[in-house]
Amino acid sequence: MSKKINELLRYCEEIFERGNLELALRCAVSVSKANPDAPQPYAHVTAYRILLAAANNRTVAGEPDWYAVLGINKRGSSKSLTNSIERRCSELIEVLDGETGVFKVVLRVYDVVRVGVAELMDEDRRRAYDLRSGFLISSAESISLLS
Repeated sequence: MSKKINELLRYCEEIFERGNLELALRCAVSVSKANPDAPQPYAHVTAYRILLAAANNRTVAGEPDWYAVLGINKRGSSKSLTNSIERRCSELIEVLDGETGVFKVVLRVYDVVRVGVAELMDEDRRRAYDLRSGFLISSAESISLLS
């Protein structure tokens, strides 16, 4: 990674550490547009977008909407959801891996993604999450809604 790109990404991270996630994302997007062939700025854009999705997308229970955070459609069979989660994890590892690991924002994203994946990969945990988040309604609730 060039020294200039590294300095600019450190500046974006300083903005992030001061708590301005939107401005950090705009900073990373600018660096990425100015350096379209460099993978590190794109990794930062991805990381900031994931953190912003975690901050802005909450369920009725107040938890992060892990489907929105991971960019996964919550509709579908258990097998298709598992495949989507695995595919998305592979994509994120590919984008975020490498020299970007020295940045705090990327390490933070790994933590966020790890929690979301743990919640959604296990079918029982995912069903419990969906129920408490309002994504699924129980049979008794659906009967009362139809009455």
